[in-house]
Amino acid sequence: MVAANLTELFSTLITGLHILHYNGVLDAYGHMSVRNPNNASNFFMSRDLAPALVANTSDIVEYQVINAAPLDPHAPDGFIERYIHNELFKRFPGINAVVHSHSSDVIPYTFSGVPLRASIHMAGFLGELYTLRPY
Repeated sequence: MVAANLTELFSTLITGLHILHYNGVLDAYGHMSVRNPNNASNFFMSRDLAPALVANTSDIVEYQVINAAPLDPHAPDGFIERYIHNELFKRFPGINAVVHSHSSDVIPYTFSGVPLRASIHMAGFLGELYTLRPY
């Protein structure tokens, strides 16, 4: 098995963060992570830095999927939301990337008690089974 080129992966991750920020998908608090293609029990995510400011590989930290702990004990501080990412990587071993956004269009549904319903013909997958409910 040939090892994946991590330099290319990091470049793609950084470019993706910039594109998502530029298009308003991620604000300063949104995040994207990718599973390590050479070791599926780890994932990469930027350090505690807004997506638009991530500039090079020194801004990328490798975390363990099992507990979201950084592999490097001297790694820069990371986002607390990395625990969302590690839980998704644990629960869904077939996914290789996670985007976590603080979308102002969706946040009201998380605490209002109003169910999120399909509103266009292409959103039928949001049927009764996938209705979001408050905690």
